[in-house]
Amino acid sequence: HLRSTEQLFLSALRELDSAATCRISAAADLCIPHDVIRIAGGFATGCLVQWTSNVPVIPVDTTVNIDTSSIFWLDREPELTAEDFTNLQVKVEDESSYEWNFHKGNHFISICRRRSDGRPALVIHSNEKEFKYQFNGLMPVPGNWFMEDVRVFRRGGQYLRLLIGDKVPLFVEIAKLMEPYNIVRHRFLASVLLEGRARFQDDQHKHHYWMPNAQAVAIGCFLCNENETVPIFSRPGGDIALFTATAGGSNRVAIPGLEESLLVPHGWGKSVRNSVEVTYDEQLFTMNGVSFEVQPKVTLGVHPDLIVRNFADDPESEDSLFSRMASHTPGVVVDRLQQLRSYSKAGFVNHEAD
Repeated sequence: HLRSTEQLFLSALRELDSAATCRISAAADLCIPHDVIRIAGGFATGCLVQWTSNVPVIPVDTTVNIDTSSIFWLDREPELTAEDFTNLQVKVEDESSYEWNFHKGNHFISICRRRSDGRPALVIHSNEKEFKYQFNGLMPVPGNWFMEDVRVFRRGGQYLRLLIGDKVPLFVEIAKLMEPYNIVRHRFLASVLLEGRARFQDDQHKHHYWMPNAQAVAIGCFLCNENETVPIFSRPGGDIALFTATAGGSNRVAIPGLEESLLVPHGWGKSVRNSVEVTYDEQLFTMNGVSFEVQPKVTLGVHPDLIVRNFADDPESEDSLFSRMASHTPGVVVDRLQQLRSYSKAGFVNHEAD
């Protein structure tokens, strides 16, 4: 699928600039996305899309947004209840300019304990919902600020949509503005949730969905320096691995203007429980007999065959994600975060009581 997209993308770019280039690099967690418009538009979760062109373009079905993994190290372990998360949701939805987005997708807030020494942490995973489907957002929504400048390229049964021209620099500016915005957003949510219960001692943030530069989109994967440590999520409520990326694999990429060069997954990803049969066009996407409209906000997440990948919890097991991807994405799990209590689309869950 990605190879076909890459070929169509190059063909489209060469109509605009005869010297243009493009490349799509897969991360170890390459998988089917929830967004129907992303998969139908030629892309997936767990890949890096890069291009060069003298004519400014954005492949809009990369569904650019800023998704961030944040860890707040705390001075003590807070006792949080379902009511605390309900109160946070009310404050966000009814009393702030932020939008709540922990009730869908794979976003979550979790109180954790580092297994090596018991150090408490708050982990937040979400994106900037405030700049997605609105008129001023970055998602390809009919009638928004940039869609009239989008051109559709077709070959065989596949299509590719490119934003072309003067609005591209502004699109990139908004995307870059959202990087610090989402970090501040996470800090704000953490501060309100923890008020009077715990204080930050340190925090770290890493985007896994973003634009590294004006001609690249990282879709659901980290770009790491050698020996950088990042959190890799597992199943809901499962341990969060603190993974240190090392050199020597097949995940090195070259990105102009960026030192970070190792593609690293941000989680286990999704798979399909059965064999996959897919047909699609610009109106309808069908997988294993279940059809979805190709429209913004339509999600494959409800497909009965789409499941979280299953790996062994022990990082040393030959059936762990880390053993399976060792030749492609080498590294070491230096520690793990045990989830204690979390809030996600499953609601509030006390994992210690499981």
